[in-house]
Parts: sequence; structure tokens; C-alpha cells
Amino acid sequence: MATSSQIAAAVARIDEAWNNAQARDGRFGNVLKNVSVHGVRGMSLDIELQWPVVAIAGTNGSGKTTLLQLCSAAYAKPESEVRSYKIGDWVRGALGNETPAILDDAKVGFGFWNSEPPIVIPYQRTETRWRYPRRNNPSRNVTFVGIASFAPRIERKDRLHVFRTQIALRGTEAFSASLLQSVSGVLGATYDEGNMNTVGLAQGTWEEHLPQVRRGQYTYGEPHMGAGEQKVIRLLQALELVPPKSLILLEEPEITLHPDAQRGLAWYLMSLSHRRGHQIIVATHSSDLFETLPQQARLLLVRRPSGTEVIPRAPKLAAARELSGFALANKVLVLVEDVSGKVFLSELLRRFARSLFDNCSIVPVGNTDDVYRLTATFRDGGCKAVGIRDPDIGDEPAAGIFSLPGNAAPESLLLDAKNIAACEATTLNGVSAAFDIARAAGHGKAGSALSKAIMPALASAMGLEPERLTDRLLEAWLRTHEDEARQFVLTIQQAVDN
Repeated sequence: MATSSQIAAAVARIDEAWNNAQARDGRFGNVLKNVSVHGVRGMSLDIELQWPVVAIAGTNGSGKTTLLQLCSAAYAKPESEVRSYKIGDWVRGALGNETPAILDDAKVGFGFWNSEPPIVIPYQRTETRWRYPRRNNPSRNVTFVGIASFAPRIERKDRLHVFRTQIALRGTEAFSASLLQSVSGVLGATYDEGNMNTVGLAQGTWEEHLPQVRRGQYTYGEPHMGAGEQKVIRLLQALELVPPKSLILLEEPEITLHPDAQRGLAWYLMSLSHRRGHQIIVATHSSDLFETLPQQARLLLVRRPSGTEVIPRAPKLAAARELSGFALANKVLVLVEDVSGKVFLSELLRRFARSLFDNCSIVPVGNTDDVYRLTATFRDGGCKAVGIRDPDIGDEPAAGIFSLPGNAAPESLLLDAKNIAACEATTLNGVSAAFDIARAAGHGKAGSALSKAIMPALASAMGLEPERLTDRLLEAWLRTHEDEARQFVLTIQQAVDN
């Protein structure tokens, strides 16, 4: 399987080319930069594709597939003014009493990273058609791989199934060493040999292509492969044949793959993009695939009653899912840096502002910059949102940004020697001795990194869940800081009310 060092190396190789305009244009060509959508399937949004491999996450119905479909119409075929895909191939008129999928003034626009001029494709209601530019269309090969592209062979009732006893081998082509290496890296198993066999009947022109592999002493074909194994082999074999500098659109390619294989697939897509100059856009529900890509490669779509919100550089998918859930629940959104901040804040609100606690979603999103950026995004979209950062950052009330009480990160406050002693004396016998042992976990670290390393080690030494340990330490801290905590909660309550 792909290792952390292999994944980091793949990211670094792309960054080296992507962050230099001349190198980017030379390797990747006229890649998409912006996509704007107005009035299509209830979506009106603008997105920027900040990396050559981008994963789009969101709940079912958030618009991921629609975005892929619209992107397929960005280019004409190479050396042609004819498109491989058109918007009308995907977006049809409403039937019966359905809500119209296309508004009268609907339009889709595309911008590009190189000097290619942007294009706009408006919908012509009177002609019930999309009006594409007649000439000077940007050109690029486009490959769309949908969910239905790789149904398990054993479940297909096709000619191969019907005539299985009459099938004859017509030819074979060996897999390349690089393809076998990629398949092995994604699936975490060693594939020694592989072939694409061409089979058919004794008479007639019908033929089919079937992969066959050897692992150790066993050689077997597609009907004997697991669904995920078959999918990876066929998908990678197909992607290796895509012409260089293509736009590749993948719809939930992680289906049937185990978590390590999903991470491996993300590694492969980055490697493929760099090696072949492809732009790859993936719609996914996979946290493993999503989080393997760097943050600049992640987009989150949040469908709200008022429309679709785009979250660029999205945090990890667990946080992304909470953000999506918040949009549907219509609660106050409180963004914090990490789980420790969430536990700390949750306890303060539970004690001193129960109504606010019951009617808010507290979501850890990564770091102080993410808190600031996402708070601004949701507030600009009309949501009640505040951001809570660690105490050393400072408040920006006008932006809805506040700092936790104290003078250090939550873990550092709670693991302060005086607080450990207070906890030992009041609520948690033995914590001082356990703390002395747990400090070894923070060797070589300082500041909040030291505290973040010690906290789980201390929880383990005490035989407590980390959340339970934090609760006990916070109870001790509040004995001497209750007034400060109450004032902080009052400030947050007033910000939400206003």
C-alpha cells in the first residue's frame, strides 16, 4: 500500500510544478481554474480549482455529480470545435410537475489557469438549448468515469455470462511493470504479472477484454476477482490509456475499496496527474481519499435551503460532514481549532449557557487560519457563525472571532502544574504521578505540541477516555477561573444574539 512518505513525495512533486506558472502550463496545459454555475439544478455558485487533483465532498444531493457533469463541457475535442460532452447530455428539462432544472437565465462559465480566455455558455430558453461558442473553444481530451463504469463482472448477465463455456482466447497483452506497481500500491498486495486478454466466440465478430493477474502461485481472471480488486485493475488500466494532459472526471471511485486502498487511490491519482499532466476532479464520500490529498485540493459543497455553499480548502471530512449537518439543522455554528477546543468550549457552554449549547454545532476544523476563513465564509452566506481560537491569538469581534479564556491553548491550561495539583486534591487521585510518567510522550516538543502529546498519554495512564480526563481537569481549572469563564460565555452569547 502507499506509504506516508510516498504520499508526501507525490504532493511535493506536484507542488514543485504547480507553484511555478511556466512549469504548470508546460506540464498540465490549459487546466480549469474557475467554474461558475447559475440556475442549474438549484445551484448558483463559483468555485476555484486550486490544484491539479481536486476532491469534491458533500452530502448526497449537494451537487458533486452536477459539477463533474458541467465540467465535462468545458472543452472541445483536440483539433476540433466539437465537444465530447454537452450540458444537455446530463441536464434535461423537467417532467410533469417537477421543479425546472434550468432557470431561464441559466449559464455556466469556465476560466483557465493559462492565458486561454474564459468562456460562458448561456441557456437559450426560446430555443431550449445551450449556446456554445462557435469558435476559439479551448480544446482538451475529456474522460468521464461514472459510478456505473465498473460493475462487478460476476453480476453482469452479458454475453460472457451466457456463452461462458464457448469462450475462446483470441489474444493477450501484458500489463506494464508500472501498471502492476500502481495496482500493487493501491491494493497493498503484490501482483507479479497481469494481462488483458481478448476473448470471443468461435464464430462472429463479438469480443470482450478480460484482465488476468498472477499473485504468487495463483493465476486468475476477472470473474474470480473481488469487486474492489476488479475495479482498481480496470480503472488504472483505463486511466493509463487516457491521452496526456486530459481532464479526468471521476464519480465516487472509492466504492468497493477498503480504507487503505482509498488512500492508495488518492496517491495514484496524484502520481498519474504529475506523470501525465492530467487535471483530475473527483466526487467522493471517502474521508480516506479526501484527507490524503492536501488541503488546497479539497472542496466541500454544503447544500442549504437558500442554495449551495462552497467551502474551499476544506478541513477533514469528519468536520466537513458536521458542517453539512449544521446547514440542514439551522443551528448556530461555532468553529474551533481542534477536539480539545471543542471539549473545553462544550463544557463552558453546558455549565453557563445551556440554551446556546443545545442550539449550536461546535465543529473542530483544523487550525486558527481555518477557523477565521470558514467563519467568514459562513457569515458572508448569512449564517449565524462565530469562531473560537486559542487564547494566544486575540479577538476580532467584528469578524465574529473570539479567543478562549486563559493565556495558552486549552491543553496547556489544563496540564499546567498548578492545575494538575488542584485536580489531584479535588477530583482525580493519582493524576500527579501519572502526569510525571506521561510527560515522556512529549520529549522533544514544546508549547501546545507538548501538551497535545501528553494529554492522550495521561488519559491512557489514568485509564480514562481523553474527553473524560479533559472534563476532570477543566473542573479543577474552573474552581479558580469561573468568573473569567462566565464573562467569556456571556461575550459569545451576546455575539450570537446580535
